Amino acid sequence: MAAMTSTCAGSIPRALNVATPRSSIRRRLSRSQGNANLSLASKAYQRNKYSVLITRATSSAQSETMRTSPYKALASFARPHTIFGTIVSVSSVTVMAWQFGGVLELCSALAASILAAQAIVSSVLMNVAIVGINQVYDKKLDRINKPYLPMASGAFTSDAALAVIAVCTTFSFIVGASSGSSSLLWALVLSLLLGIVYSVDYPGLRWKRSPVLAACCVLFVRAVIVQLAFFAHALGRGVLDFHLPMNLCVAISFMTIYGIVIALFKDLPDVEGDSKQDVRTLSVQLGPAFVFKVCLFLLVLAYGSAVLMSVLYSATTASFAVGFIHLLVIITLVVASKRVDIASSASLYDYYMLIWKAFYLEYFLLPFVF
Repeated sequence: MAAMTSTCAGSIPRALNVATPRSSIRRRLSRSQGNANLSLASKAYQRNKYSVLITRATSSAQSETMRTSPYKALASFARPHTIFGTIVSVSSVTVMAWQFGGVLELCSALAASILAAQAIVSSVLMNVAIVGINQVYDKKLDRINKPYLPMASGAFTSDAALAVIAVCTTFSFIVGASSGSSSLLWALVLSLLLGIVYSVDYPGLRWKRSPVLAACCVLFVRAVIVQLAFFAHALGRGVLDFHLPMNLCVAISFMTIYGIVIALFKDLPDVEGDSKQDVRTLSVQLGPAFVFKVCLFLLVLAYGSAVLMSVLYSATTASFAVGFIHLLVIITLVVASKRVDIASSASLYDYYMLIWKAFYLEYFLLPFVF
């Protein structure tokens, strides 16, 4: 019995020793499975993070869609600030051409006004078509960057957008062709082509992905096409069928710098969506803070040069007044830049709209520079 008891007593610890590792293995397996589940959940979250961001960004915009009238959606689709910029720039260049060529002395005011109206109407229609093309191909980006736009919010369908683009393009070319002006037609054709290569997502196109090509598109339209082509149209001549006057040279130089600023700054509020869609803008590559400082430096350079030109080149009362206004613009832009929150898309967009207002003002001033 003693031997038996001793044998049994010795076997109990061995049994416990066998059981203990098994329970430990079960616990370890359970923890391992839990960690695996957490890892899978984390990976799934990372895969779906972008779609979650899109859903959150568009939820408020979609709730507003039902309350948005078709007219408001169309107005938003047309991007009013670009329309106003087109009207102001074309009108300003037309007035400079009248000053240079003595247009009002050579033909009636009615004939000159008709030429101006043809330029403004056709350019505004083409502007709507170009910004529409951009919105069609930027719909995913805009769901994060600009969820209030009609394409991103769902207020505008793709079919409706394409219809507006087709109608505006057609009537723009009809107005341009009816003018009989080769300069105006060249301006419309080149603007449309640049709008297509800038926005359309097709092999060899979508130039907005390249900071250099994107800037070239904006520069060529704002600094070259608007100045040269519409100036020539107002004179009733070919694009290169005249000598460049000093005021036009100043306008081209100033708007070249301003075009660079617009090309760079327009991407600052869109950094989040651009990085998600692998659109490698300079704001994504170099950071918003650096690009913001570059834009501010270029603005000060442009307006500072305008102040010096107004004072040194022409010592008239009008030129001094224009120089003083340019100085006020510099002060306004610098002071406003101190209040910008670089991390806030809304704050950056507000400053971008201030740049556009200064852009409008400059075209009002250009005819009075000299």
